[in-house]
Amino acid sequence: MTSAIPFPAAVEIEALRVDLDGTLATPSDPGYDTLRASWNLTFDQRPALVVEAADGDDVVAALGFAHEHGLTVTVQSTGHGAAETCDGGMLVCTGRLRDVEVDPVLRVARIGAGADWTDVLPRVAPHGLAPLLGFNPHVGVVGYTLLGGLGWLGRKHGLAVDSVRALDVVLPDATHLRVTADAEPDLFWALRGGASNFGVVVALELQLVEAPALFGGQILYPGARATQVIAAYADWIATAPEEVTSALAVVRIPAAPFVPEPLRGVTAVSISACALADPAAAEALLAPLRTLGDPLIDGFRPLTIGDLGHVAIEPADPMPAAGHSEVVGALTPALQALLAATAEGERPFAVVELRHLGGALGREGLPGPIARPAGELLFHAEAVTPPGPAGEAARGAIAELFEAVAPHVAGAPLPSFLGELVSGPERLAQAYTPAGRARLGTLKRRYDPDNRFRFGRPIPFDWAA
Repeated sequence: MTSAIPFPAAVEIEALRVDLDGTLATPSDPGYDTLRASWNLTFDQRPALVVEAADGDDVVAALGFAHEHGLTVTVQSTGHGAAETCDGGMLVCTGRLRDVEVDPVLRVARIGAGADWTDVLPRVAPHGLAPLLGFNPHVGVVGYTLLGGLGWLGRKHGLAVDSVRALDVVLPDATHLRVTADAEPDLFWALRGGASNFGVVVALELQLVEAPALFGGQILYPGARATQVIAAYADWIATAPEEVTSALAVVRIPAAPFVPEPLRGVTAVSISACALADPAAAEALLAPLRTLGDPLIDGFRPLTIGDLGHVAIEPADPMPAAGHSEVVGALTPALQALLAATAEGERPFAVVELRHLGGALGREGLPGPIARPAGELLFHAEAVTPPGPAGEAARGAIAELFEAVAPHVAGAPLPSFLGELVSGPERLAQAYTPAGRARLGTLKRRYDPDNRFRFGRPIPFDWAA
């Protein structure tokens, strides 16, 4: 959507440029295309202004300018969370705000808005502490966390959003606040699920957990054995303790130079796991997954906290992609067959996966708007979607797959796993409780009365009670 608000005069833009320690780019500036790019190349966003903030003061200046001139605003760090484009408005990039400070006594990390998990893990690991990080180490910490945060320690410690202890936030009117459960309880509640609907988070503070012993990794079997491997995984998760978080995926490994020769172009079934247990106990626990015969790779091993970013093999380079997710009740024979079929023939899926839920992930944490996942598994599919017929075919294949999954849906999806296939307020509403939606709508009206932040996953005013 293009802003209908007149663009400010060039002289005022230049004054803002001078005020910033960071970078300002308009469509005529050479760095504009680099700064506006999201990780998902499907989203060709064309803001009128891009501000790459160097610090919190730059964010205040940018939002003050947007407030004065009536510009819509969106924010991104790594660009993984792009969902709608802020054409004609202002894009605030926080990717330079990567500072990480650790208090090992209080077990708290203060993390800048541009940091990803590769910035955080080296700082916390020497203290034997871990954040509730996700599967992909290159995803921004703030967006991942504030939209739920489903990660490697989740079945033991819950959603990452429950580890938030404080946030530094710049509101749409350029007010800079420190937000905690005591100091700003309404905003604290809303940000932990509503994310960038209420302003720009400059930094957040996360409670860390102790991780004295870790064991895990990834094992790959040939795609031709999908039926056997999926059935074994279904049996195994039925009794797996909450100390272990795992995922099973049908993966089409690209025939790329960076892939080891035996795996190039192969379709494989992977099982990834992370266990909070000493090696002997963990090896016994994971043995049923490792004794199915002749894996392509068995990468299970003792892990350090620093290894947590490499348990799964996740793409790092930007690409055009689309995906969809639903929470399902159980890995029934029908779902096993559906998943196994995705390993057959020439399918456009890059990955079709199941992430094991339950344990602390299904229990209520700190009060917030997010509906907790009540099913046993998150069923997720992703495809590369280049422009043209190939991309449309991939989207169609995902839609067809989830038509078959629909009878098995048994819970609300997390806000960070809504995907790109279906968008809009009805899809977003599924991620929150009814009471949560109403309160989010009310607080959206209070903190962003002009609806400046209406991109990404926008909370509608009409949700208000």
